[in-house]
Amino acid sequence: MAILRPLGSPNGHCTDQYYLQRPSKVSHYSPSHALNGTRASSVCYAFKFQNCSTSVPFQESPSLKSVVKSGSLDNQPLNSVSSSNKLIREYVDEGLFENAIRVYLRIIECGFPAEQFSFFPCLIKAFGGLSDVDMVKQVHGHVLKLGVLDDVYAGNSLLSVYWKCGAVEDAVQMFEKMCDRDSVSWNAMISGFCQSGDYMGSLLTFSRMVWEYGVYPNRVACLSALSACSSIESLFHGREIHGFVVKSGLSVGEFLVSGLIDMYMKCGDISTAEYVFKGILDKESSRGNTVIWNVMISGYVLNGCLLQALDFFLGMFEWGIIPDSSTLVPVLVLCSQLSDLEVGKQTHGFIVSFGLDNDVRVETALIDMYFKCGDPETGLKIFRRSQNRNLVMWGAVISNCAQSGFPAEALELFYTFISEPGFADSVILLAVLRACSSLTIKPRGMEIHGLAIKTGFSEDVFIGGALVDLYAKCRDMESAQKVFHRLSTRDIVSWNALISGYGQNECADKALNAFRDMQSERVAPNSVTAACILSVCAHLSVMVLCKEVHCYLLRRRFESNVLVSNSLIAAYAKCGDIFSSRTVFEKMLERNEVSWNSIILGFGMHGYTGEMFVLFQKMKETGVKPDLATFTALLSACSHAGRVDMGWKYFKSMAEDHKLDPQLEHYTCMVDLLGRAGHLKQAYDLIVAMPWVPDDRIWGSLLASCKAHGSEKLAELVANHIFKLDPTCVGYRVLLSNIYEGVGKKNEVTRVRSEIKDMGLKKQPGCSWVEVDNKIHIFIAGDHSHHQSKEIYRAIENLTTEMKRAGYDPQTQ
Repeated sequence: MAILRPLGSPNGHCTDQYYLQRPSKVSHYSPSHALNGTRASSVCYAFKFQNCSTSVPFQESPSLKSVVKSGSLDNQPLNSVSSSNKLIREYVDEGLFENAIRVYLRIIECGFPAEQFSFFPCLIKAFGGLSDVDMVKQVHGHVLKLGVLDDVYAGNSLLSVYWKCGAVEDAVQMFEKMCDRDSVSWNAMISGFCQSGDYMGSLLTFSRMVWEYGVYPNRVACLSALSACSSIESLFHGREIHGFVVKSGLSVGEFLVSGLIDMYMKCGDISTAEYVFKGILDKESSRGNTVIWNVMISGYVLNGCLLQALDFFLGMFEWGIIPDSSTLVPVLVLCSQLSDLEVGKQTHGFIVSFGLDNDVRVETALIDMYFKCGDPETGLKIFRRSQNRNLVMWGAVISNCAQSGFPAEALELFYTFISEPGFADSVILLAVLRACSSLTIKPRGMEIHGLAIKTGFSEDVFIGGALVDLYAKCRDMESAQKVFHRLSTRDIVSWNALISGYGQNECADKALNAFRDMQSERVAPNSVTAACILSVCAHLSVMVLCKEVHCYLLRRRFESNVLVSNSLIAAYAKCGDIFSSRTVFEKMLERNEVSWNSIILGFGMHGYTGEMFVLFQKMKETGVKPDLATFTALLSACSHAGRVDMGWKYFKSMAEDHKLDPQLEHYTCMVDLLGRAGHLKQAYDLIVAMPWVPDDRIWGSLLASCKAHGSEKLAELVANHIFKLDPTCVGYRVLLSNIYEGVGKKNEVTRVRSEIKDMGLKKQPGCSWVEVDNKIHIFIAGDHSHHQSKEIYRAIENLTTEMKRAGYDPQTQ
């Protein structure tokens, strides 16, 4: 703050009438001058306050008529210390702290004796209002020189200001040096520790006040101590304070009741919270207090007692209590957790009728509720209509878009937000990175990565984990590893992202090594880690590894976790042990759609179509609704079993019985089913008539069927569709070449193979592995690196000879 010396007579003394004018620049002042120097006159202090400039101009109080009338603070007269006291107090009450400080400086510069000034607590508050700890230290030195700190009120004001500025050490030193302390001093310390996050310090100070100094705590001290207990969920200390309140006969007002209920709810003691609440129902003044009802509703929601919270909300209307925004926010949260859109809409109606629909907290909760309840369109409408968009609301809508399957909208909203401009916090950056991961857009993800570095969030463990996941999904494991290894702190989320990334990019060995490294760093795996590792086991189809992981999970007591059990079912099925899959399924105490889909898919893979159809029927009987993945599993199994009739039945029932629109993968299964059964024209017609744009996989399935049934003309037509979509796909060109070879068209075979050579295309060599005596042996076509390769190739030659003797004529594949 710039403090300028006022214009006046040459000798610096004021004339007959003192006016507040803009003072000229004064010399520097430090607290040490006040603490160590001799006592100076009042006038000297005006020149010794440090010159601390501020960009915020001094404002004037609209309620001070004299100032309003004159239009300037400079014309406000100072006739005496008492009038100055009044003026300073008015400025502080209005929040115009700089004006109040200027008045005091004008007093001492004009020669008024500072010793007669009686509003030092008010002046200290003005310095605290600027939240500048250096200036607070200066006024501390000033009042210390004047001997004002002997006054407990001035000392308490200075103590409170230090806490407000976050100067914890200064506050503690100030408190310890106070000669005289009253209950306000202790309250300032107890609440200060609590607000600064040192909850145990708050409770220790409360205990010290009672036991060491015998100071009787009042309601303010008890409230702060209860808040500390709530924050650390210390039910033991909270009960002690409650017992003290009851035994001492302290008047239990509405604030203390709400503090007790809040403490018990946050400590999970719902019954005692209800007991405290029932105790105020007979008191009409307390019974109608909205805050107490709000604390009860929020407590129920916090403890997952959602229906009780809803009953309490409705009970408010029975008692004639009008809810406010703090009531409706937790009610909307419970609607989100229940996914109950109808109750959410009714609550929205209450909000409009009470005129709270423009409250920013309520709007944000409404947006979140509609997204969580499956109505994102309404959530976006509320957001776009809102005139109160703040950082929290932007974060809520971007996060919900990313989590609700609208990643493109999340990115669009993010770029709108930063163009306003807006400062993205870690919540928004995390949501946008997840959106980029869903869309596998690496360039956009790299932009967000750069922004995270610039804003200092790149070291955040959550942002780091999201970046690892992003690069892994974009198949850039090198960048994923770099981000991971640069993280100063690695939690389970970042480890899971790395392990999952290795698994998705077919780096099974690295995934297993990362799993071991994670445990060596004493990071305990969770259910997501287990699912990732089991996915790797399923990809490798290594039974011994699958069983090892299963035993590990049993030791870690993960067997009751639904996600882990589902992963075990899929892993055992892919490793060839469908009976172990069924055992895991039957032992599950809780099953979801994924559980049923996994076991149905497993039986289909192993050709047990009869058992699969029975399981599907049981799934419906238990009330579990089939989803798109269920029908993908059913149609795939029908395709492998050649059950055309059942395939058509399930395909038609998707839309007719279950209101599910078949997706591209379902049409692909049907084309594969019809093609395998020889219904090639029907399969082609289905592709042409479907509402989806065909991809290379569905055409490739039909091309494989053309080879199986020797349909050369249809194969040429299908191949043209494929090469338009992906001209560089060597696999389908090789397949077409084999079709020509099968029908004896050697010229066409030569042409296709020449095209492959001219385009520089190379087919990826096939890779397979087999488990023998708990060891994995990997083979690549044309490879001789295996230590028994001579014996292996000799065995292949012998088998080929035997096949030819049996009449088999091998074709080029």
